[in-house]
Amino acid sequence: MKVKINLLTKSLGDTIGAVCQVDKYQKITQHNVNFFINSDFIILFKNSYPNINFNSANENFDKEINIGFKFDRPLQKGFSDDLGLEYEELNTKIDYKQKERNIKQKYFTISTHSTHQGRYWNNPNGWSLLLKYLKNKYKLSAVCIDKYETFGIKNYMNPIPKDTINRCGLNLNDCVNYIYHAEFHIGTSNGLSWLAHGLNKNVVLISNVTKKWCEFTNNILRIDDENVCHGCLNEEKFDASNWLWCPREKNFECTKNITAQNVIDKIEKHLLI
Repeated sequence: MKVKINLLTKSLGDTIGAVCQVDKYQKITQHNVNFFINSDFIILFKNSYPNINFNSANENFDKEINIGFKFDRPLQKGFSDDLGLEYEELNTKIDYKQKERNIKQKYFTISTHSTHQGRYWNNPNGWSLLLKYLKNKYKLSAVCIDKYETFGIKNYMNPIPKDTINRCGLNLNDCVNYIYHAEFHIGTSNGLSWLAHGLNKNVVLISNVTKKWCEFTNNILRIDDENVCHGCLNEEKFDASNWLWCPREKNFECTKNITAQNVIDKIEKHLLI
């Protein structure tokens, strides 16, 4: 049977989370699966998943399935449910052909941007104090691999931290190479954090707008604070058109209350640096 599976989102993180569930579906059903995703991302998976056809055009299909992100459950479970699978968290394999490292000194990668202001680390001094500490104590440089140097909307633009090695706008292959040679990755709830996870890097995830169960739960140091407002993205009706969406009108306290010291304490407790 030829099955067409459409991913109803174009984001990197959603795509990475979905591929392993589609792979499970194909292996269980033994169907000829054609998975339609953002074409820019196919280079990340086509060798690791030869059993899946990506974006094969001009074919007649016996069955069509749409899969999408569900806000009220773990990201991968939404895709698993749409495919009729018993849910288990899986780790998507990312294609990587080893290349030489571009930076001689030890470093970690960071990704600071996301799809709305609530997903950012909104503590005004968080990034600068964290990067300064890791540089001074451990001689670790921060390499920023965000797509853009600044991102947001008018009057609410978010620049990348100043004390970084700026590698914004890399193509995906180069981005993968920087992550591969990094000591670990620090990011917000975004696609590059999912990419680092797919490369089996320890990910320090700064997120409080999502619940603990929303993203991946292995190889992660999650930085959150359930003593303040948190988890609204998984509990409230999200308005994607509103960059400043904060449904409980708490002025993004979910991540403003997370300090650099909160992140430092967890890194020093759990990561060997």
